[in-house]
This record gives sequence, structure tokens and C-alpha cells, in this order.
Amino acid sequence: MKALKIATDREQKSDMTSRCQNLLTEAERIKTISQWPLTPAMTPGPASSPPASPLTLRCGTETIGTPTSARIRQLVEPVSSREVSKAEQIILLRSSKLNGFTFPPWQGAPEPDEFALSQGAEAFRDTPQLGLSASQIEFFDGWERAHSAIPPPTWFPGERKALGPTMYSRRPVDLVQDLASDCSVVASLCSWTARAERGNPRMLSKIMYPHDADNLAPRISANGKYVVRLNFNGCYRKVIIDDRLPLSKNTRVLHVIDRRNPSLLWPALLEKAYLKVRGGYDFPGSHSGTDLWIMTGWIPEQVWLENSETDADQLWSRILSAFNKGDVLITLGTGRMSHRIERQLGLEGEHDYAVLDLKEEGSSRLLRLKNPWCEGTSWKGKLPESSTTERFEAESELSALRHAREQGIFWIDINNVLRHFQSIFLNWNPGLFSYRQDVHFTWDLSNRLDSVTCFVNHPQFKIVAKGESIVWLLLSRHLKDRDGQSRVAKEDLAGYISMFAFDRKGARVYLRDGCLERAPYVDSPHTLLRLQPDVDITYSIVIDEEDMSSTPHSFTLSTFSTLPVVLDKAYSPYSSQRLISGAWTQATAGGNVNDPTYSENPQFSLRVVEQIAAAILIQTPSNDVHVHVKLVHGRGRRVYTLTSKDVIADSGQHRRGSAVIEISDLYPGSYTLVCSTFKAGQQADFTLRVDSTSECELRQLPGEGAGRLRLPLADVRFGYSVSRIAAPLVPRRFVCISVVAKFIRSVAFPSNDLLSFDEGQAGARSPLRVTVELGTGPNRRVLIASSGGAYSDAVSGVRTEDVDLSPQMLYTSDMWLVLDRLCGPASGSQEIYGVEVFCDQPKALDIGVWRNWDF
Repeated sequence: MKALKIATDREQKSDMTSRCQNLLTEAERIKTISQWPLTPAMTPGPASSPPASPLTLRCGTETIGTPTSARIRQLVEPVSSREVSKAEQIILLRSSKLNGFTFPPWQGAPEPDEFALSQGAEAFRDTPQLGLSASQIEFFDGWERAHSAIPPPTWFPGERKALGPTMYSRRPVDLVQDLASDCSVVASLCSWTARAERGNPRMLSKIMYPHDADNLAPRISANGKYVVRLNFNGCYRKVIIDDRLPLSKNTRVLHVIDRRNPSLLWPALLEKAYLKVRGGYDFPGSHSGTDLWIMTGWIPEQVWLENSETDADQLWSRILSAFNKGDVLITLGTGRMSHRIERQLGLEGEHDYAVLDLKEEGSSRLLRLKNPWCEGTSWKGKLPESSTTERFEAESELSALRHAREQGIFWIDINNVLRHFQSIFLNWNPGLFSYRQDVHFTWDLSNRLDSVTCFVNHPQFKIVAKGESIVWLLLSRHLKDRDGQSRVAKEDLAGYISMFAFDRKGARVYLRDGCLERAPYVDSPHTLLRLQPDVDITYSIVIDEEDMSSTPHSFTLSTFSTLPVVLDKAYSPYSSQRLISGAWTQATAGGNVNDPTYSENPQFSLRVVEQIAAAILIQTPSNDVHVHVKLVHGRGRRVYTLTSKDVIADSGQHRRGSAVIEISDLYPGSYTLVCSTFKAGQQADFTLRVDSTSECELRQLPGEGAGRLRLPLADVRFGYSVSRIAAPLVPRRFVCISVVAKFIRSVAFPSNDLLSFDEGQAGARSPLRVTVELGTGPNRRVLIASSGGAYSDAVSGVRTEDVDLSPQMLYTSDMWLVLDRLCGPASGSQEIYGVEVFCDQPKALDIGVWRNWDF
């Protein structure tokens, strides 16, 4: 550091800056190791591993010669032990086709002779070529082999004998993007290489071939063919590319480039392999969490920094230790910003940044970020005040010097990250877990059946977990093939996915209420749900989506755990299912139980022949409609009045879109189901589904008066002192009738005129009885009476059962329809009732006018 301060030559100063930074980084890493120096017994590698040497060569950012990994722990990635079914194998094979290419599941490292160039043979050529955007085509100057494209000829014009691509570099890597729109990819590569610069194990050794086994790094292919192992669509897959790269007409670059080491080839090849999977160099964009999952297989997690529940202290404590151990790769993403805000902050809107380093200095928690754009700006804000130790001053000076040379690299504190960035992307080392299970499935959304609040037709799984185990669930949405097209359609990338965890012992879930945990809804191909049960538990896991395209989609659900878990499909405790469609129409939308028209709602008969457990689900595609279902003692008939004793079970409060009753013991008998909306008059279609442990019968009941003629009568007005009103009935031939009387409103008498009426607000109603009678006086005979002869003030009105009438009954006496109220309401008001008569024959019954009836 002292030599750095007195150095005057620019190259000397640059070289010393790099050395000092590497030493500081190594010192930070050593601070995280509990015992130093490490002894051979502490290393996880073989006992014959040679001791570490300070004189090493780096491949990109990964140490060549004696591996750094010989001095630190290496975590082994777990492999799914679950047997893959035939149906899942078909899903994986179908998912191999993407963007007009085939990417088969990985079967192992290719043989070295696959990359040999036979005498007289041409170099390998991959077809078709990857697409370019319109802005890239403006600068495009053709495809060239690596030996002609790296380093860029416009950067080094003239003779190229001493130039050419290499897989190794002695200096730290400084990757940037230029004309390519893949900031997330380059930020991912920067995060990855920064991890290796901190002394962690190399990651290229199992990713790119041909492979230099001695140096654990890629090597130049003789025939221009490269095989890259990438992780997508349910498994690791084989991606084949050639070494041709797009050239630019000027000094702009169409692929990722190392500004310090422009001859370094592997970043451009890895980028090309990734972009082949994603559709071409005209890549529409992603985020770094997805990119790193595909390139490395490290578990992606997206944390929404704009969420009010995100706590800076908790987040920092989660990532700091893991970052220092090399077990997490971190990138950041901004949201949309105006140009004024971008200039003011020195940040780019809708852009990904790599996190190169973390450190705590006093009370300050700092992140060292890199803007991957070659002309990227740097954060213009100020760092918080912190302790001013000699080491911090020296490192600040180094940072300033490096910033002058490496545009777009800067320090920022965690609070400003939370304030100005939208998301933090964490990719976790899968080797932190000992066990893994994968299940692959398809979800056809071409005919959505469920409301947004109903899960009954969603993919569901059970997870048997042990107490004190850490279980992470990763839902991965497969990239889709568009019938050989070279690009994935935007509508196939649209939409959000999530997961819900329920304590349901692995049984299928009907509604989204009552979950234990929920993964965030994300518009990326992955969402993560972290569980840590205190006791042994069997979860029910439900997959959910919003706004995804109405086509079939494939997914992979993976569990990563510290103890063994069981992953399987959720089970249904019910063996029988009955499904029936219905609708609330203008005539049948009766509203909730407090509405006078409640009995007009659609009703169903449920016949049970033996004791069962059942789930009764109602749902509507109209998500603005709140629904309810009630199971009552109705003998399988339409019900008109309800008391609390009549109700066996109901779905609770009216719920948006769907509601369910789950009952464990339903005894043999006939029951009635009433389906209602919260507001009367709301019209919508619905389905009623009954799942049960044995067969049962479900049928819709006809509406009141269905199949009969409706004879509306004039309204009945009870005056203040009137308690009985009647109308004469004259049957012309044999006829079956029923009578319904419903309260309409109370009307107040004006104080100055008791003979006229003044309509007012609806008031209290008197208990009422309706009868059909023969004769008058003490010898009259009641043919039928409502409510078994009892008076009722039910909001749904009063009604009689069916009664048969014939002209012969009139031979002995007259016939009357009588409305009898028990007593008048408050003094000074009258009551108005509507009366309907339903009969089964046309022109079979004459009804006279209403009159006071004191007989």
C-alpha cells in the first residue's frame, strides 16, 4: 500500500492496485475461517492433495495449478433420489425442444474425441445462427471464428499473429456488456467471477467442455465445438455451440467482453450457450436469479426490497456469513426510473447489478456493486459515516483508484440499496442441503375452471418433513417451445407463479384461506418457499398462478432439505364426486339469508345412503360475486324458512368467488343445499361440487311454482283495525293450487286523514297465516294452512302446501282464500302483502277481490 502511494507510473499503479485488492479480499476470506492456517486434516479433498502454493495461475478468476478448493470446504450438490415416472420422463423429453433446437438431458461429460478436428475436415458449424435485434444488426459485420473474433479486431487492427483467444488470464476479470441487451447475464457472470476472486472453488470445471482436467478449466476446442452443461426445464441439459461470434463494424461489441483481458474466450462462449437457450442475442431480458440458476444450478431467491416487511438487519445477517463463505451469489435489480432520477442517482432503471463484495465498517453495512454496462454510471450518493481505521482509509483509496479505471464499480450502503433498488437476487449453493427431490408436472390452463380463490383443480403435492429440518421448495416454470420458432412468445413469459403451504396432512386443499406460508408471486420462471418446521409435519403444497397464458405449461417442483423428506402428489380423502352447474338469474338471485327473497335462490337435494364425510364446494367464474352454501334439514325439498336448528353446516361468511363446507360425519338421509350470493339480484353462473367418501345423489330442485301457472293478485292492504282479509275462490274444474304471501312494506296513516295512506319506510311486520277455507263461522272447514296452521313473520313470506280443489266442493258452501294476521303493528300504520297463487291447470280457477273478513 505504501508503494502504491508513491508509484507514479500508470501501469505500475494499476498493477499494485490489483495486487492490494486481491490481498485485502484474501484477508477478508481468512477472517471467516475459525482456524488458520488450515491443516491437511481439515480439508475435504483427498489426503494426497498437494499443499497450497501462493504462486498460482488464474483461469478467468479461478485458480489454476494447486486448486484454491484444496484449502477450503467444497459442498456437494445433492441429487434427487425420487424415481421419475414415465409421464415425467415424457415431460422432460418434450421440454428438450426449445427455440428450434433440441437440448437433451445431460448424460455425462462428452468424450475428448468429440472436439477433435480430423485431417481435411471443416470446423464444426452450429445451425441456425442465433438472432440479432434491429439495433445490433445496424453494427453487425458477420460471424467469425474465435481466433478471428477474440480479441475484437477493431480493438487490435493489423497483424494478429500474436493475438488469439485464451481460456486463462493472470489478471482479475472485468466483464462488461455493450450492444447486447443481457445486463442480467453479464451481472451474473460478474458475480460468479467475483466469487472465485475471493478464493472460492471454481465453477467452470463441470460446465464447459472440452475440459482441461489438470487445471480444472475449459480449453480451446480444436474443431470449434463446445458443449455447455446448463440447468433448465427440469434438469441439467446438453447445449452445443460453435465458436463463431458476432463481429461489430466499429469498436462496439456484440458479446460480453473482458475489458482487461479481451482475449478471454470462455465468457463469450458461456453467454452464447445461454442465449441459445433463451432465443438469441436479441434477448428480451431476464433477471440474474434466473440466469445464475440456469448457468450454475444454484437455488434462486428473489427478495422484494420495496416490500414493507423487508428488514435491512435481518436481510444483512442472512447474506453476510453465506457470502463470505462463498455460498451465495448476489445481484441487484432496479425498477423503472425517470431519466432525471437516473442522472441524479447515477443508477440505471430496470437494470441488474453484480454484488462483488460485502463488508461491515463500524455501523455501516456496505455492498460493492458493478454496473455491467461498458459505459455504466456509478452511484452518486454518499456513504454513511463510519470508523476511520488505517485499513479502511487505505481501502477507500484503493476503491477510488479502481473506480477511475473500472467505470461503474462503487460502494453503497444497505439502506440506500433498500431505498433505490427493487429486488435483490440471491442464488444459494445447493450443497448447503443434503437431500433433494424433484417432481415434474404439466398444468393445462387452456380451460380454466377455478375462481381466483379456489385451489381445487390446481396442482397439489404433499411433503412429509421432520421437525427441525430446513426445507426449501423451488417451483421452476419450464421455458416453452413455440413450434420450432426461434423466439419464445411474450405471452408465454407473461404471468405470475406462487406456492402455498398448508397444514393439511397431505390432503388436497379447496380454498386459499388458512395457509401457513406463501411464496411471493413473481413474473420470473422461479419462486422459492422456505419452510422450517418445529415438529414432524405433512404439508399440502398448492401451485398458483395469475395471468399466465391459456395454454399447457410444464413445471418442476424441487425440495432441498437438511433431513430426508417425502415428495409426492397430494391425496384426496374422497372417492366419489358429483358436479352440477347452476346460475343465479333475475328470477333466482335471492341474496343472503336476511333478504326476503332468500328462498328464491337455487336449491339442491342431496341424498345420502350411508354415513359419509364430504366436502361441498361452490364456485363462480365471476370473481366480484361473493358466494355461500348452506346444508340444511330440508328432506330434500325446497326450503322457505330457516331456523338455527335447521342448519347442519354452512361455508361461513360469503366469500369472493368460492366457498366450501367440509363435514366429517353426515348421516343417511335427504338434505337440502341452498346456494346464495351476498347481494340480491347478482347474476352469475356457478358450479356445485360434492366430494364424498361414498356415492350420494345430487339434483337441482325446481323453483317455487315451477311448471305451474302463476296467478298474481292485487296487493293486500291491512288497515289499522283489520286483522283478516279474504277473497272468494271458484274452481271451474279439478285443480291443484298453492298460495304464497310475502310482506312488502308498512305504510303510515297521515295524522289528518285516516282514510288515505302515505307510503313510508318498510317497518315491522305482523305474524301472518294463509288458509283456504270452505264456509264461514264456527262450521267452516280449513282445507290447507300455511306453516301447519302457525303464524309466521318469516322474511321469505308464508306459503301453503299443495291442495286439490274441485267444483263439487262449492255444492255445500263457498270457498275462501284468507289472510289472517295475529295482531296489528304499531298504531297508525298499515301493512301491504303480495299474494301469488300457483295452479296446475289454465283457466281452472277464478279469484275474486279482497275484502275485510270478520267471519
